[in-house]
Amino acid sequence: MQKISIKVFTQMFYPDIASTGKVLSDLFLNLDNKFQVEVIAQNRSYVDKNKSFNSEDRIGNTYIKRIKVVKVDKNNIFSRIIGFIQLYFSFKKELKNSNEDIYFCVSNPPFLPYLTVKEAKKKNKKSVFLLHDLYPDVLEKLNKIKKNSLIFKIIKKMNKYAFENSSKIVVLGRDAKEYLMDNYNIQEDKIEIITNWSKKDYKSINYDFRKEYNLENCFLVMYTGNIGETAEFETLLKTAKKIENKNIKFVIIGNGRKKEIIKDEIERLNIKNILLLNYQPEEKYYDVLSSADLFYLSLNKNLKGISVPSKTYTYLSIGKPLIAVVPKESEIGLSIREDNYGIYNNYNFEKLSKDILDLYENKELYLEYKKNAENTFTKKYNREKVIEKYNELFKELEAE
Repeated sequence: MQKISIKVFTQMFYPDIASTGKVLSDLFLNLDNKFQVEVIAQNRSYVDKNKSFNSEDRIGNTYIKRIKVVKVDKNNIFSRIIGFIQLYFSFKKELKNSNEDIYFCVSNPPFLPYLTVKEAKKKNKKSVFLLHDLYPDVLEKLNKIKKNSLIFKIIKKMNKYAFENSSKIVVLGRDAKEYLMDNYNIQEDKIEIITNWSKKDYKSINYDFRKEYNLENCFLVMYTGNIGETAEFETLLKTAKKIENKNIKFVIIGNGRKKEIIKDEIERLNIKNILLLNYQPEEKYYDVLSSADLFYLSLNKNLKGISVPSKTYTYLSIGKPLIAVVPKESEIGLSIREDNYGIYNNYNFEKLSKDILDLYENKELYLEYKKNAENTFTKKYNREKVIEKYNELFKELEAE
């Protein structure tokens, strides 16, 4: 039986450790063997611009071709523009030479869905658009761009074309589906809700994070990941400042545009119970996460429906309770209240301070949240369950 061929277009893929790269690598390296997959990605790490990868690799049924790109400073707008221009023409060339059954793309870089869906339509092929963060809407909500600006109008028009002409749009939550229907007039039956996921088979090297940073007897509240514009840290910093219990410590691990701002704010407020660290080595990842008692995740209050903190699923895979400082009707806001695996907070640091102290003192409640986190992950967000939804989606598309 001939395999269904899928061509994947993404800026990041294995072995890149950036979140989108991890998600897509997990997906396409674990699909049903009925599929033959070719991935087009850049050859340079998104996290470390000085690190580059092989021009091609083959892993199982997946062939990876990496296009050569220049070093790009993510925090410099002009550098990013140069990088986008190079990617634009490279992806366009690869699309022109493609003829697979299904074309698959993600939402970043912003021009990629337009190019991919347009080429698929031209060749009468099926296309799937996986929407993570929706640009330029995110930038407009963060007051980084104006609705009447030329760049906003161009990207929005490209998005609308991709939404209307793709075979399926995959979104990560109910709020995203509602946003597309309300703001882009997309038909409900074109949109599939498939959350992101995580896995359980992390490898431990028995690294003792607590011992290294003298945190052995502390209750650790941890954030890991990009310290950027979409997350909200003001509530966390004010909460840490208010909590005076010496046994409760906060750890922020990562890099990003807001890191220096947070560092300055910690110094200005003289917060003594926060440890601010760079990204930890990949081999230590599981041991660092496992050392936490409680995970913090957040989303800017204006980003409901256009961004989802996908680290939620990684946190749940560790089996520890979560704090979710997110819009009430966002996907994670709905999820944490439905499945009761931690603390929901509506950007109120005084209440969050009280709830953390209550959880620290109430071991029975902590264990209830912990059990619920474990059960929620197993039932809803483990890799095998979610990837099976993609298997079915691709098979249904090809059968149409």
